[in-house]
Amino acid sequence: MEWTLWVWTDARLALAGALGGCVSWLTRKGSFSDGAVQIVVGAISAVYLSPIAIPVMGSVFGKIVATPEELSRLSGFVIGIGGVTVSGFILDLWHRRRAALAPPDGSDK
Repeated sequence: MEWTLWVWTDARLALAGALGGCVSWLTRKGSFSDGAVQIVVGAISAVYLSPIAIPVMGSVFGKIVATPEELSRLSGFVIGIGGVTVSGFILDLWHRRRAALAPPDGSDK
């Protein structure tokens, strides 16, 4: 019985994050493949980063009057939007750094 509650909680977080990724995609007006990626990244980010986001949200927004379940959904949604942006930023930095370190002749050495 206990594991079903855990799965249900993660499923709700994943849904909130996926919807955040969907909002991110719709506001950026990207392609369908970009949208699918943003929805998946939002869901994954929400499930794994919500334990960090809930305490941070309280310090940033002040006292939020909501149940723990509502705070969890809100954090999942916010992470779904922000997770796409932050992960894209980190990957862009990685690719730029890698390109800067590549030899000028284009070899892999």
